[in-house]
Amino acid sequence: MGQVQRNGSGKDRLINEIIALEWDMFQRVENIGGRAGCQDDWNTFYIMRYSQDATWSEDTLRSYLNDLKRAEASGRNLLTEKYAYMMEFTDPEYYREHLQASLPALSEQKGRLIAEIVGLQLISHRKFAGQFPRIAGAGRPVGEDRGETSVKSYSIGELKTYSEETLRLLLRDVKQNPDMVLDIQRSIAEFYGYSGPEAAEQALAGREDGRRSR
Repeated sequence: MGQVQRNGSGKDRLINEIIALEWDMFQRVENIGGRAGCQDDWNTFYIMRYSQDATWSEDTLRSYLNDLKRAEASGRNLLTEKYAYMMEFTDPEYYREHLQASLPALSEQKGRLIAEIVGLQLISHRKFAGQFPRIAGAGRPVGEDRGETSVKSYSIGELKTYSEETLRLLLRDVKQNPDMVLDIQRSIAEFYGYSGPEAAEQALAGREDGRRSR
């Protein structure tokens, strides 16, 4: 794999087991245009997945780990399903013609849980964007797909692969931590050598000033 990995608490070990299973599934995702460059980028994959998972409770992590293990045992690839679900928003016609019938049906309860989680996530994302516009601007658009998958579409696609139990636990976590996106971004900033998002935002501002002064 790569060099980046945290091995501290029992929670770290749980997260690492999740990421290892996800990475294996990610390697087996077949893209329309061939293998994507991100499938060879372990470090970025680990940083992004760890930073998200570290904001979850251990109950939620264990439930999601069970989702992954059950999927693996039954021959399902949750990463393939995630990207397929996302195409409902990024390429609706292809999704309807080639993907929808092969994906697990979504129960009404799962739909309600996902809608509530995503609604809270978007509030957290917009709050973060107001505080750190440069970091937010360097990432996915929040609400609408503008040439790339938005935070909303990505989140819906991923959440559809979770079990109802995992979704219920995650909803609890999201409700308890309205600054979850800030915590995720703090972790990402620290992985990249910054003291926090404040320092990362300042660095991006400095780069903008440097470009303008040329």
